[in-house]
Amino acid sequence: MDVSKLPPKPDPQTGEPRPPSAPLEPGNRKPDDRREQSWKKVPAPPAGEGPILEWFYPQRSSRMISGLLLSLLVLLTVMIKDWTQGNSGFSWVGIWWMWLIILAGPFVLLVLEKGSVSAGADWLANRKGVVKTYELVKVKVSVGSGGAAHELQIKDKYGNAASDQITHLQQNHQLWDLVYNGLIHSVHVNGAETNQRARDYLLLEYPPTVDT
Repeated sequence: MDVSKLPPKPDPQTGEPRPPSAPLEPGNRKPDDRREQSWKKVPAPPAGEGPILEWFYPQRSSRMISGLLLSLLVLLTVMIKDWTQGNSGFSWVGIWWMWLIILAGPFVLLVLEKGSVSAGADWLANRKGVVKTYELVKVKVSVGSGGAAHELQIKDKYGNAASDQITHLQQNHQLWDLVYNGLIHSVHVNGAETNQRARDYLLLEYPPTVDT
């Protein structure tokens, strides 16, 4: 493609001009609240880099609710299984380890909770480190073991790597816009390595363009 039509890289300090809206996963139309008061809890800007422009800090309350629903589902499953075996449905209540399994939902989801992320004009940071998004040598997408979540795997020329679920990065649409603009520049300008899934799922061959 004509790389001169790619949206420009934002200024590292001001973040202007902001990139256009990046493609989103199907059904992802309403962004989550980035929680203005939580920006101090996200990864800080790397030394010598521009400021944080966008961030996302997950709310634990939503994970707790999901965990409680998971516990309820496990409880109903145990009761139904007990009943189908000819019991009352409650014969398991005296087994202590069954209660551990049933009540584990909220704690499991809190442990598995995705961490906070932050982004500047040309970098992405999570709890594992920082990646320069306009200097990537690898942009790949894989499918998680459950077969539902798509994971972005990126690596820059300095050896820094990061991976995260795309749905997680898209919780803040403006953060995803910053990251995506770096992806398409790395692919089309720098020739970053990609796979077919990344090209198809992220529409890398059909990026937003601007008139020149």
